Amino acid sequence: MRLQLTGVGVLVDQASILAEVDLTVEPGEFVALIGPNGSGKSTLLRTAYRALRPTSGRIQLGDDDVWQTPAREVARRRAVVTQHQTAVTEFTVSEMVAMGRSPHQGLLDRETRQDRLLIADALRRVGLADAATRLFSTLSGGERQRVLIARAVAQQAPLIILDEPTNHLDVRAQLELLDLVHGLGVTTLAALHDLDQAAAHADRVAVLDTGRLAACGPPAEVLTAELIEKIFGVRAHIGPHPLHGRPHIAVAPLIP
Repeated sequence: MRLQLTGVGVLVDQASILAEVDLTVEPGEFVALIGPNGSGKSTLLRTAYRALRPTSGRIQLGDDDVWQTPAREVARRRAVVTQHQTAVTEFTVSEMVAMGRSPHQGLLDRETRQDRLLIADALRRVGLADAATRLFSTLSGGERQRVLIARAVAQQAPLIILDEPTNHLDVRAQLELLDLVHGLGVTTLAALHDLDQAAAHADRVAVLDTGRLAACGPPAEVLTAELIEKIFGVRAHIGPHPLHGRPHIAVAPLIP
């Protein structure tokens, strides 16, 4: 499923949050959205998953305009994992994942055998098959994020959008989560803070700066020391990672 943003702009109280953003995520591609705090990353994602109507421009899923497509149909095509997830005490892990099936069900429909198979498979894929009956609130941060990824998998949406999915996770959980998402093989747009993670996991990176797309392309071409200093205000050293060979970015403050 292709996601395409064309000339997308957002005004809030006459202040420009996004301006003329053109971005395409091709089917099966993992694009990391990076930029300083306040650059517009979350706003762009909200327009992409139909939570915030842009002031200008167009957003398409495949050939269809998101804002001219019924919300239920959009929900079948894209799954979302946001930064802030409430630890709901009354839901089990299996029940949380089952919520991913709701776009495919009528208001009074009951869970089918096919739904149960998809839920079980999603939990297996994220390594939580043995946790199905546990309360969501009892899980660690990394486990909760994996449950939310499982919910997206059970939804069977060809596009997944993630807003800072590695926030508040320990380093192992961060790496495992990004490997898991990349391995799903679906079209993925993810806002990330960590430049090194973006360089190591993304097929392309899109760099936002004060609401405008400053650069977009393969990590090795886009994430140069010059761009990182200009956009993020830090020095950077870039080279192959000594353990896996993918791009590795080390940063330090600018010298006064």
